[in-house]
Amino acid sequence: MTKPPRATIIFYDEDVQQLRMCTVFRREVQSVIDREIARSGGMMVPPDAEEHGSQPIGDEDARRLGAMAILMQAGVHAELRERLQITTAEPIDWTTPKPPSE
Repeated sequence: MTKPPRATIIFYDEDVQQLRMCTVFRREVQSVIDREIARSGGMMVPPDAEEHGSQPIGDEDARRLGAMAILMQAGVHAELRERLQITTAEPIDWTTPKPPSE
């Protein structure tokens, strides 16, 4: 018997002020996944991976994936940003961009 597909969720828990990760059955979150894939296309890991490709996923891909997940949460949780001690290729500007003037 095959195991049902799963999704891993990474989130910042404000109550304990920590990042948390859990795995859930994909059927429980599939509508959210479908909506976000339709909206943004999602992101492959590694980013240059082709659909149905079988290129290796290496150490650096794993490090980048972890960093991206943390930075995405830090983008909306200022208290998490203050704790980051990670190096990025470019400095991060956390200010909200101003909408273009009409």
